[in-house]
Amino acid sequence: MVAEDVALGNAPWGTRREMATIQRAAFEVALAPLLQGELHVLSVDVDGADVLLESNRQGHANWVFTEGQAATGGPPQADPGRSAPAVHLDKLVLSNARIAYRSGLTQTTRAVTIESLQIDVQGERTVLAARLAGAQRGWRLDGATGRYETLLQGQTDWPFDLRLQAGNARLAAKGSLDVKGTVHAALSARIDSADALTPWFEQAKALPMPIDASAKVERSATTLSADAVRLSLAGQTLTGKATVRTPGGTPQVELDVAAGSIDLARWGVAAGAAPHAPAAPASKAPLFADTPLPELVLPEFPLRARVRIEHLAAPGLPALGAVNLQIASTADRLVVDPLSLAVAGGQLRGRVELGARRGDALRATLRADATGLSLQALDAGSGERARGRADVQLSLEATGRTAHALAASTNGRVVVTVNDAALRGGAAAMERNILVLLLQALLPKQAQQADASLQIQCAVANLPLKNGVAAVDHSIAIETDKLAVAASGELNFAAETVTLGFHPVAKKGLGLDPASLAKLVRLEGPLRDPKVGIDMAGTAREAATVGAAVATAGLSLVGKRLLFGPEDTQACQHALAAGKP
Repeated sequence: MVAEDVALGNAPWGTRREMATIQRAAFEVALAPLLQGELHVLSVDVDGADVLLESNRQGHANWVFTEGQAATGGPPQADPGRSAPAVHLDKLVLSNARIAYRSGLTQTTRAVTIESLQIDVQGERTVLAARLAGAQRGWRLDGATGRYETLLQGQTDWPFDLRLQAGNARLAAKGSLDVKGTVHAALSARIDSADALTPWFEQAKALPMPIDASAKVERSATTLSADAVRLSLAGQTLTGKATVRTPGGTPQVELDVAAGSIDLARWGVAAGAAPHAPAAPASKAPLFADTPLPELVLPEFPLRARVRIEHLAAPGLPALGAVNLQIASTADRLVVDPLSLAVAGGQLRGRVELGARRGDALRATLRADATGLSLQALDAGSGERARGRADVQLSLEATGRTAHALAASTNGRVVVTVNDAALRGGAAAMERNILVLLLQALLPKQAQQADASLQIQCAVANLPLKNGVAAVDHSIAIETDKLAVAASGELNFAAETVTLGFHPVAKKGLGLDPASLAKLVRLEGPLRDPKVGIDMAGTAREAATVGAAVATAGLSLVGKRLLFGPEDTQACQHALAAGKP
């Protein structure tokens, strides 16, 4: 029998009128079995088929045919009084066909063009071989399954063993479909080059190669789970498990991922500048670019993930260890809580929240508490010039479409404390270390030797931020064994400028002549390259005070000390208290 221009109707809920159209189909049927009520198809030769296989949000498939389903679109309803006619198919040849699958859960469609497909029934096995055409040319599918009748009857498990290969790309699936409709399969993939994947999706070019993956998968009507997942990208391995549940048709995804050692540079991640930002000299480039940030695109379905990495290397960051974080996301909100990791010899714990509805500005919230951070590890370029440890507390909120807008809208507080630190001198350190320059300006007659070590007993920066501006009132402080320094002024992250005046106080009993101190030193200019200098106005005021003291035989200075008390040298303590009493 030969049929042309064949059309097969779709399920009532289908996305198009026909499930399949066929230009030409030739059937060879054995006559004798028809007398026994059996249909024995010796061969089917189909040319020019266009088939759409699809499921709806409830997981029902359009290729399952039963009475009652056509009217309701519901699941198959068995009729105990009737049995399906026996159908035996010996051989199927398919050419110039297009087969597409559309998932009702994800609303995505994948299609493949088949140059040739041949299926032969051999006893209880069905052997198949296929060659793909079009952009996917070069791929071939080989393998074996159980008989088609076994699949339709659903009385015993239906086995399959399939292999898909093109060049150095190999994918395999081996398992069975049990009588309850649950798929059990062992999946594996080995891909040495992205060339084999780019015909399917263009983003494959960015994947680190080679890819080696395996998993044990179980798929039921409402749950897809993958256990013993192993994914190797460019020689770096992730393990874990994944579960997708579809109660009510909406997927809910849970991931659990672990890794021993990951270097993001091997995956093509670089410490980059803002996208589309024009190149600029380092000294003139803004700290916070005013170019649009990438849009925060999150899955439409709820996602929960746990990630554990023993060692993590990222370009531009110190080595990270014991990374442990839990992620929860919805369509417009991403929360990382808790977040913990080892960094720079210390420990960081915190919480990150990012939110943005489509078309809205990004909303960011950061809470972090880091303790025992090594100054040397934080600034790897300093070599042995910086020693000591720091604690950092962050509580920040910001909104914006660019890095500059985020900086200009930041509200919250930043507290940094350093204790028992040492900074070595030297020309290189002098050129790059503002703190050394600052202290040398404050002690012009006590300048450190080029190879001497500057001991910092404590340093504090307690910065309350409002709309990107930190008003500093004695909340920045430095103490050495000889002097205490407090600062007042402003840090403006919106304008990217700093204006701070530092007032030193000599500690008593150390033989330091107060006359050797510069009474007021200023740090002023752009945040990227501020300059240290003497405040001439402050110096003039101090000179006027000394002149008045000479004219009154020192009585004015004595009166000032009696009135205001001795100058306080507990600068760090007062900075932590957010200002001098």
